[in-house]
Amino acid sequence: MNNLDELRDAMHSTPDFEPKSLDLAAVMSAGGRLRRRRRATVGAASGVAVLVLLVGGFQLVRPESSQPGVAAAGQPSSAAPAKTAEPSATAVQEDPDEPITGDAFGDVVETGMKVDGLDRLLWMQRVDEPVLPDTTMGIATGWRTTAGQLVVDVVNNEVEGSDRAPGFHALEMAMVVNDKPSPAFGYYVGAAAKITVTADGRTVRAEQATWSEDRSIVLFWFPLNKVKPTSKVGKATAYDDNGRKLPTGNATFGVG
Repeated sequence: MNNLDELRDAMHSTPDFEPKSLDLAAVMSAGGRLRRRRRATVGAASGVAVLVLLVGGFQLVRPESSQPGVAAAGQPSSAAPAKTAEPSATAVQEDPDEPITGDAFGDVVETGMKVDGLDRLLWMQRVDEPVLPDTTMGIATGWRTTAGQLVVDVVNNEVEGSDRAPGFHALEMAMVVNDKPSPAFGYYVGAAAKITVTADGRTVRAEQATWSEDRSIVLFWFPLNKVKPTSKVGKATAYDDNGRKLPTGNATFGVG
């Protein structure tokens, strides 16, 4: 008998032991523990994502992995800028059933836009992270519940240098968060009388509001019917009362 015959004989032979019967209760119990561990891992990952947001200036949304042209979760808005921001795609929060809430630093600004009957709001939030000694605040957009609680759709903050250096800071492109559109926004440090951006080849002027806590800081946003989540935008430009261009800072819009 050659080696091949020996192999065939071994494969067709009866084993010397009886297979053990399955303990279905134990299997179901182990499976339940495994699923609970997976949920715990996801929860821990979400907690880290929020921390990285405050440290790295990321938005509180997770782009759908199947959508092209959207930055993955954890990509900083200070990534190497392109000349134009690519159109945004759908994004969702880490856990849509548990909205992320925030506390306003100063007055809450009404943008004049409504989404599903709810006013779209803009406000500043405090940031206190040892790794970002020059960053004390971020800017957020979202809405308010009937109980008066602010719900954050997107939030961004400076990650390099002072958050009060002259120029643009924390610019975010319009996007869709949990099936609801969110406007393009940011803030400017300086006497900006006018802020514009080129969207889909047309110049669009931003709406503005002076921050209640520091008159040298301007919060701004663009109407959703002019700068859409699918729009292709260039860098923002600020002008003084005489129409002269002001310092730029980081004028590139983050996407995703």
